[in-house]
Amino acid sequence: MSFLDQLAFGPGGDRKAWARGLLIALAVLALAGGLLYYTVSGDYAFLRASILTGGPTGAYHALGERLAARALKKNGHLKVVATAGSIENIARLVSESGRCVPAFAFVQDGLPTPADAGLVTLGRLPQPETLFLMARRGRAINTFNDLKGDSVGIGPEGSGTTYLMQQLLENSDLADLDLKPSNHELEAQAGLVHDGQLDLAAFVVNENAEIVRALANKYDLEIVAPADIEGLVARDKWLHLGRIPAGYYDITKPIPATDKLVAQVDTLVMTNACVHRAERVAFLMLLSEEFPNFVRMNPPPSAKSQDSAPLADEAREFFASGEPELADKYFPWLVNLMSPAYWIYLAMAATILLNAVGAYSRFRLWRIDANRGILEARLRALAHPGLTAPQIKAPAAPGLTREQIKALPPEAVIQTPEDRKAAEELMRDFDALRRRCEDQLKSLVTPMGREMYYRYQEWLIDESKAALAALLRQPKQ
Repeated sequence: MSFLDQLAFGPGGDRKAWARGLLIALAVLALAGGLLYYTVSGDYAFLRASILTGGPTGAYHALGERLAARALKKNGHLKVVATAGSIENIARLVSESGRCVPAFAFVQDGLPTPADAGLVTLGRLPQPETLFLMARRGRAINTFNDLKGDSVGIGPEGSGTTYLMQQLLENSDLADLDLKPSNHELEAQAGLVHDGQLDLAAFVVNENAEIVRALANKYDLEIVAPADIEGLVARDKWLHLGRIPAGYYDITKPIPATDKLVAQVDTLVMTNACVHRAERVAFLMLLSEEFPNFVRMNPPPSAKSQDSAPLADEAREFFASGEPELADKYFPWLVNLMSPAYWIYLAMAATILLNAVGAYSRFRLWRIDANRGILEARLRALAHPGLTAPQIKAPAAPGLTREQIKALPPEAVIQTPEDRKAAEELMRDFDALRRRCEDQLKSLVTPMGREMYYRYQEWLIDESKAALAALLRQPKQ
């Protein structure tokens, strides 16, 4: 019976073995299905984080609500958290009661962020915030010099409005105007301006926020736009110039009475190190769904806050392609462990390693086959004394077949003690080669599926040993 016949009909090839193989295959498929069920995702079920917005009546709190609703449609969960503003948002991103809480936040550009806190920027919102300076209707303010010695409400303490106004008052020519800043809630300072207790009120809000129209109408305020505001804005890279058209908030009064140039500042989207790659990409996807021009408006060309909170790698890749990578969208658990680029490098390294292991295994198998050929040549030379030395070294040296060698009478081959000694040494060499083959068969570097080649070599060695054992039989006396 040939070697292949033994594989087909021997103990390892019976029906029970086939049944066991089928059961193992089914178990592997079931395991693979379970892994795919828990690792492959087409929704936001993995998204669990908070959104730090601002006041509960503000535009950014409403935006947070809309993003949370979008996420919920795809099984994501975003908790909208109302805060006092950008300063509080940054403080919460850094630490919340000593715990690292996964969160996103809307942060006014230009605010300081701790450089070692692990905060990163995901982009900017398409609609910037506007610095509104509001005074009583009829108050003539043509340049900043007309505000000399005036009292100015700069918003609640710790707010983004306060920080921006302090920067402008302290780091520009406005410091020479002897302005008197004080902190107040937004509506409270509007009332103080109306009552004459303040000369000017500052607000940093979205230009579409309802609070602008409400305060202007309720307290009869006018938007102030000094002619030299353009020079002031040009000094800071995180500020830029905007325009509010006449009658934008009320046509009948109108509010404003004429077109107004205003300072504007970007709103950045930030997150902390507790938010993993998949969650960051999911939030970018939500923003791009909410704002069709979100990708086109990003990344931020210049942002002071990015000096200490750099643009996240995930955001840079997202803006370059305009969409998430396949792994980010369907394998969030994997990309949270490692970036898709590194998975590619890992796959390449694994491929190279497997190819190297396969080449090494083939080399070892070749050496076994070559050594077996040399030993069989020695066997043929022992059974056919007429062979020359060069013929002995050739693996395909001519001579008798194994079956013919087995049929030879021992006394015709093993005629002297030297012949028996050579035969015994050859048997020991065959045994050593057989053990070497067994060891390599069990080796970790032997690729799965190549066992048959080693078993074939074992079978050839065993056949040669059987032929040699027939020669070593003691002749009958």
